[in-house]
Amino acid sequence: MEIKTNISKLVKPSTPTPSNLSNYNLSFFDEQMPNINTPLILYYTSSQNAQNDVHINTINHLETSLTKALTDFYPLAGRYMRHGAFVNCTDQGALYVQATANFRLSDFLGLTWELKYNMLQDFLPCEIGESGETDDPLLSIKVTTFKCGGVAIGMCFSHKVSDMATMSTIINNWATRNQETCNSLELRKYSPIFNFAHDFPKRDELDLSPRIPRSSFGVKATVRMFSFKANAISKLREKLTFKDDRTHRPSKIQLIVALLWKALVHIDKANTGQSKASFIQQGVNLRDKVVPKLPNNFCGNFVSVAISRIGPDQVDNIDLQGFLTILNDSIKKIEGNYANALMLTKKEYNVLMEPFLEFSRNIANNDVNFYAFTSWCKFSFNNADFGWGNPVWRSTGHYAGQNFVLMMDDQEGDGVEAWVHLDENRLCQLEQDPDIQAYAI
Repeated sequence: MEIKTNISKLVKPSTPTPSNLSNYNLSFFDEQMPNINTPLILYYTSSQNAQNDVHINTINHLETSLTKALTDFYPLAGRYMRHGAFVNCTDQGALYVQATANFRLSDFLGLTWELKYNMLQDFLPCEIGESGETDDPLLSIKVTTFKCGGVAIGMCFSHKVSDMATMSTIINNWATRNQETCNSLELRKYSPIFNFAHDFPKRDELDLSPRIPRSSFGVKATVRMFSFKANAISKLREKLTFKDDRTHRPSKIQLIVALLWKALVHIDKANTGQSKASFIQQGVNLRDKVVPKLPNNFCGNFVSVAISRIGPDQVDNIDLQGFLTILNDSIKKIEGNYANALMLTKKEYNVLMEPFLEFSRNIANNDVNFYAFTSWCKFSFNNADFGWGNPVWRSTGHYAGQNFVLMMDDQEGDGVEAWVHLDENRLCQLEQDPDIQAYAI
């Protein structure tokens, strides 16, 4: 199974960016994000043969529609200046790659998990670590056409200037423009508003975020994808309620995070023979935490982290209900004092900074077991239609790190696919956990 690159070039906005927009300042929240690419791959089937004129026109139109989308999202066609912490927006361009696969999409989707996972990087235009230098594109795209006419669109977005809400807005703007009849009302919904740098100015002129390896070559990453279907999540929800608020319905994400965290805490104790404090970080989209809520086309990073913790003395005495309650309390904290700090005219940066500082303090603490969770569920990229309908599968790429869980909607939309990044030993133990076996497939 081979993928051959046919075209690789830089694509610029269809309309030059005005000189008054040549410097795009980062916001306070952009400052907190690492210099990495966030990888996302969308897979589409097509009723048209790969040689069909309609199909070829749709593929060829992708580049044209991308240039128009880049006019709206001009910072993504610029370059990040680490010294000064801003984006130079002089239309250097996004990387655009076209490739062909000598196999069918169904052949790839039918592979065993290990073989399929090992191929993911082939559908991406660059490495996750190729970000943050002055010649690194902030957006890179690879369009791969399969023998059957199916298409994979692999994308890498710089996390320094975009969170998943922003990525989804860009993708849907591009997809809407690529359709045979562009819906102007739909396009308006995906037109960006860049206000965060004004409302939450950056604090420093220097980028102090850690450097990561630019290449994953030689890095052994072990990942399993655990699928939790809607009926299993419903059964789990029936078992669990919030004692102080029985009308509150736990989200599917809260339920799966609680289930996985409980299993990981017990695995860690079994492997070391002692109880250690356990911390988890959950990424939180702040757009729906402020009043009034902001739509997702407010672009840039507008995310924080909710930190949940249990002490060593709690490990043996906490059940699944307890884990769920702790998670819910950490989200309530974001919705309370943190949300209030966001809405003050004079920003309380000490409050806004605290979750990021707590994350930094504990991720390197050897006395703490630390896990990071992030959810891409319910974002609009799940329904991005470039002309072939909704994607039949969505995946990420290769992350070199461990102790990381990425959650996405399943194909039906009401279940969860949890991509768990651990070492091989703990992944095998997780697969044998009774609760995981009871609810995951």
